[in-house]
Amino acid sequence: MARRLRRSASAVVTVGALLFCTAPAQAQDDIADPAEWRVRQEIVDYAFSQIGARENGVNGYPQRYQAVDPAVRRPVEWCGVFVNWTWTKAGVPDRPSMQAALGAPAVDQGHWATYWQKWGQANGRWKPLADQDVEMGDAIVYGTYPSMVAHVGVVVEVNYDRSGRKATHVRTVEGNVSDRVVYTKWRKLSDLDTGAGLKVSGFVSPF
Repeated sequence: MARRLRRSASAVVTVGALLFCTAPAQAQDDIADPAEWRVRQEIVDYAFSQIGARENGVNGYPQRYQAVDPAVRRPVEWCGVFVNWTWTKAGVPDRPSMQAALGAPAVDQGHWATYWQKWGQANGRWKPLADQDVEMGDAIVYGTYPSMVAHVGVVVEVNYDRSGRKATHVRTVEGNVSDRVVYTKWRKLSDLDTGAGLKVSGFVSPF
């Protein structure tokens, strides 16, 4: 299991908590690890900073997404590149490799959305949708490994139930949606898909 951040009430009361009138019932001393929380906040900040960024040519995403990692290709389908960029810029120490290992299937690289699922499972970072265990900064994976019909984005806001432990709704920032970076509306976990019937399988934690 991925390490779960312990949240204080102040950490959980986000826009979502106010919007849906839910108040977490956790003790004030039940706090998140400060270093991990800062990284998660930076993932979100970097994701927000890119809303509206567009391609320059077919799959020619902004070159800054490539500059942080020599293994990143361009042009390419780039939803995974965008998530890799946010995690790298925020200082996440371990991430899915953007290049398949020698002898590994071509799909085993961070350019492919469902590889984030496989990597998360192999590294104790995978959180199935049914667990309702979601944190800001997590990667959200649409589809199931090894399918190449897939998508991946960044969770930027989470609404929890009254216990403060089970997520009910999320908002995300995702790259390569209509050739740009987009900020989604609030969605129930049970309704999460790309809008074309591609369902979410779960989430990958940066820690």
